[in-house]
Amino acid sequence: MSDLNKPWDKSVPLAATVVVKRIESFIPHPYDDNGSLPGGTMTIGYGSIFDKNGKPVTSKTPPITEAEAEILLQRDMEGSARDVDQRVKVALLTREAAALISWTYNLGGGNLAKSTMLTRLNAGDKGAVPDEMRKWINQAGKPLLGLLRRRWAEAAIFLGLDPTDACVRAWKEIDDLNAWPAFGV
Repeated sequence: MSDLNKPWDKSVPLAATVVVKRIESFIPHPYDDNGSLPGGTMTIGYGSIFDKNGKPVTSKTPPITEAEAEILLQRDMEGSARDVDQRVKVALLTREAAALISWTYNLGGGNLAKSTMLTRLNAGDKGAVPDEMRKWINQAGKPLLGLLRRRWAEAAIFLGLDPTDACVRAWKEIDDLNAWPAFGV
């Protein structure tokens, strides 16, 4: 049995980190995560919004090395894992936890807490998770292709697809906002 199909041990699964690193990419200097449109959240490294001292990243935050970004990522992933552990009341497989931790890393524990996805999951309806993940593709009220791809990859991992394959397929097979390929797991 693959480690991803074993019960989750409450740690950060490598699969979650693989997804976040692949999707976020390393950027050593502060950047606005809203891309070319100003007004997003300032981030650094692999999408961290807080520096090594726990202060919000600003345009004046000094650049960091990839090793420093790894430390921030691990800290932030552990926080997301705690959020998932505290809020999810049903037993999870490692792959399911990995997908939910990636989702929570991107959207935050507050959004997890108020999501219909969590309500349905805690009611024992794991089958609803992929469709509920798909609903979270908007930024500033507009759907984004990159977020749709990320949600598909997370849903695919939740269902059992290899994390790297899920990311590759999401970016290869999803080229418009109406796409949601069959998972084939």
